[in-house]
Amino acid sequence: MRYAFRLISMAMLPLAGCGGGQSGVTIRGDFADSARAPASVFAVEAEREAEVKHGAFVLRDLSAGPVTLRLVRGGDTVGVLALGSLPAGTSVDLQRLAVDPATHLAFPRTIDAGGAGLVMANGVRIADDARIPAEVDTPGVVLAVSPEHDALLFRPDDGALPDLRVVIGLATEAATQDGDPVEIGRVARGDSLRVQGRADHGFVVASKLIVPRRTAVAPPTEAVAEPAAGTEARAAASPPSPPPAPVVAPVRRVVEPRIEERGRGRGGGHGRGRGKKGFF
Repeated sequence: MRYAFRLISMAMLPLAGCGGGQSGVTIRGDFADSARAPASVFAVEAEREAEVKHGAFVLRDLSAGPVTLRLVRGGDTVGVLALGSLPAGTSVDLQRLAVDPATHLAFPRTIDAGGAGLVMANGVRIADDARIPAEVDTPGVVLAVSPEHDALLFRPDDGALPDLRVVIGLATEAATQDGDPVEIGRVARGDSLRVQGRADHGFVVASKLIVPRRTAVAPPTEAVAEPAAGTEARAAASPPSPPPAPVVAPVRRVVEPRIEERGRGRGGGHGRGRGKKGFF
């Protein structure tokens, strides 16, 4: 099985000045679908624009700090990507960017942030897949739940880790700390829990979810809508104002077999026969 998530922004990042400098920030990017790529990328703070050629762009010598990118086609903003504070000298490579049509937020499939390590992209902590440990056992908070409760977006308490894309399969156990079983459907956005599992090409295949007893006795919840993006950032980017959307919405796609590319592959048989869900 193959999975896909559409992420909703948890918080748009504040705007800050951006300019040139010898120790400036460089941002490169390419698009998952070059045929539908925007014509240009505009750095809001620096008021600078880079043309998209052959599905890729580069912005050089931006000053350290937050950067807001507008993806522009035909004079219209078709997507927004707000990056968190980037240290001077950082070179960020945004790989396989895609825009969620419901929110007009753009997310990279993977990111290489060089010395920055972790980067906030539209409120989501993203890093290279290599930062995810082979064996995961970490507490944290659920940021998003798929409607079928077969995947989570999970923020570890450990700030050195990126937000984790957790795949829940038939073999995944959910229980309280005392070992009492819990229905997976009771897990909701905002819940604190512990995820145990193994990394698999940028995903975490969950073996066990340890949940608080209050979650075990609460009624099952439906998918919860995320709050709209921050007013200030949305006004600066000027994208169309979409209606409220679900936290995550599964999108089916066909992906080639995993061959020397990270982020693809099978879910080790733990995904109900449908494979891992990507986020972008």
